[in-house]
Amino acid sequence: MDNIIILDDALINKIAAGEVIERPASVVKELIENAIDADAKKIFIELKEGGKSYLKVSDDGNGMSRRDVELSWHRHSTSKIKNADDLFSINSLGFRGEALASIAAVSELIITSKPENEISGRRIIVRGSRELINETIGCPKGTTVEVKNLFYNTPARKKYLKSINIELRHVTDIVTRYALINPKIHFRLIHNNREILDVPSTKDFLTNITFIYGKKIIKHLLLLEYSDDFYKINGYISKPSLSKSTKADQSIYVNKRYIKNTTISNAVNQAYHTLMMVNRYPVVILNININPRQIDVNVHPQKSEIRIHDEKQLYESVFDAVTQTLQKNDLIPETLTDELVKKLTDFRSFQLEELTKDAKYYNIQDNEQKLLVKETDDTSTSKLPEMKILGILQKTYILAETPGNLILIDQHAAAERILYEKFTEQLKNKQVDIQRLLDPVILKLTPKQYNIALDKKDFLRDLGYRYEEFGKNTLLIRTIPIVLGKQFDRNLFIDFIDELEKNKKPVSLEMFFHNKIAKMACRTAIKAGDEITLPQIKQYIKELSQKNIPYTCPHGRPIMIKWSFYELEKMFKRIV
Repeated sequence: MDNIIILDDALINKIAAGEVIERPASVVKELIENAIDADAKKIFIELKEGGKSYLKVSDDGNGMSRRDVELSWHRHSTSKIKNADDLFSINSLGFRGEALASIAAVSELIITSKPENEISGRRIIVRGSRELINETIGCPKGTTVEVKNLFYNTPARKKYLKSINIELRHVTDIVTRYALINPKIHFRLIHNNREILDVPSTKDFLTNITFIYGKKIIKHLLLLEYSDDFYKINGYISKPSLSKSTKADQSIYVNKRYIKNTTISNAVNQAYHTLMMVNRYPVVILNININPRQIDVNVHPQKSEIRIHDEKQLYESVFDAVTQTLQKNDLIPETLTDELVKKLTDFRSFQLEELTKDAKYYNIQDNEQKLLVKETDDTSTSKLPEMKILGILQKTYILAETPGNLILIDQHAAAERILYEKFTEQLKNKQVDIQRLLDPVILKLTPKQYNIALDKKDFLRDLGYRYEEFGKNTLLIRTIPIVLGKQFDRNLFIDFIDELEKNKKPVSLEMFFHNKIAKMACRTAIKAGDEITLPQIKQYIKELSQKNIPYTCPHGRPIMIKWSFYELEKMFKRIV
């Protein structure tokens, strides 16, 4: 009995439509991309019921001729590619000719369009891939596409649509993504006759961002401009003082196409890996310009994912772009919490302790010089401004003054950062300071742990461990990294082995072992409540100022916060 049949065109179109069109937001995305390709300066989107019953996208772009309108809704009709070679050099957002055909297969589609040089326009109505009306009509330059009753003829897909609010959220998200990267285009989104988003055209990228995120975000953003032999990257990234609980506010574009790419996302977030608390993420708006021949945008039906020729180089370029931007900016957060305001305005809780009784460091009699000690050396490599040490607050915070600002420095967090970077730098150069154990440790392992330890001996040697075989499933540990202190930590060593077993090929030792190194630095550093002297403070500040990121501890907690004297005077009602 014969079982194989050829599917009819109607069913083929529905299957294809299901790959391209998932929900109303998929329709809006495709239509916005077509409008941008048509050089539109205005793109207006109107929805009803989250786009499930009705959506309309209007633009003032180039418009289509009568013949182009008639062909536009057929499968694989496109003006963007002519031959197979063009598929590997895509310079437009839309190109496959599947969007309108897919929409037409599962809805009632109305296309109205007119180019500037024609007197009248054309309107076509298609329902379920069947043309119903084809007529001449008066209309302005540009194209308007209306979509009614999405998935009316595919009930299985329709039932998987979410609530009106959820579908609206998805549409708002995609409109926002393209509004962010196209400042010269006026975007407007209306839902059930209520304006949701209105982003006027502007010549300035930063002004465009304020229309979407609000003015308060500006002080938390850093301009990123980077180029190397492979890519040109530009946009804005947030200071660590602005973080989110999800990656939802990270907008990544390749050649102005909004995409999702794990390599790029990982590079961005790894660049922040010691600047933010666990499970916190920066706000990012980045466009990466790549030679179109180096990417394949045809690997996903909705063109939301792309394949890039050299993923490793891409990772390194994005990581360097973000890291260099962070390193060259002042990241000291300005924070005025109610608790800190209370401390600053309540002198009973604001007690400065003596740094030392030695008069050569601390002149109690000289009121003008009291607690004012010049601190950091003025060197070109310093990442911190020149400071004057004022005192210590509750054996925890170093109090300092910079021109125009009051600074509080967490002594434990500062020491953590110094130790962490010192050790990661040693790792990077494969020059970890080690100490030989007076009594080598005999360590019994499981057969699996033992085999990993022997197989990954070079990795663990770079970490500062020297050991040799000492019987069945047993090692003789002779050295440990100095940062660990004087005792061998069995559990930590086994943690390293477990990490190596889970991840076969680390990108870099310092990144691979970040959590363990951070734990080591935390355990070894001075703690809150420990007494430190003025020479120690001076040394900490000097070392900290030379570090790549002297603003947060390895776990992402701030090392220091600052208040401007202007803010302090407002708090004390000296100015209104």
